[in-house]
Amino acid sequence: MERKCDPVFARVDRLISLLNRSKLLHIMMVLNNHAAPMRFTEIKKRVDSSSTTVNRRLIELEQNGLVIRNVVNDAPPMVQYTLTQDASSLAPTIQSMYDWIVEKDIHLQ
Repeated sequence: MERKCDPVFARVDRLISLLNRSKLLHIMMVLNNHAAPMRFTEIKKRVDSSSTTVNRRLIELEQNGLVIRNVVNDAPPMVQYTLTQDASSLAPTIQSMYDWIVEKDIHLQ
């Protein structure tokens, strides 16, 4: 009798594919480690990446329900970003991977 793969693995694969995009994990951890909502320029400076890359990642995170984009109606309008609760719950797992790499001095190829 043939066993089917657990369908949840397909969703895990999609999550890993998303998280694997350039600078995405870094953006998530920058947002997670900052106590208040952050503006685009703050995120870009801390991630040290191009505006295009940071913008694309923030859009992808928002589309996947991991970032909240909030437009503050000041003059001029201001956009702030925060992680959703779901994304924040991923942060300890991401931090554990980071710590493991540092602790083991892992250099993957």
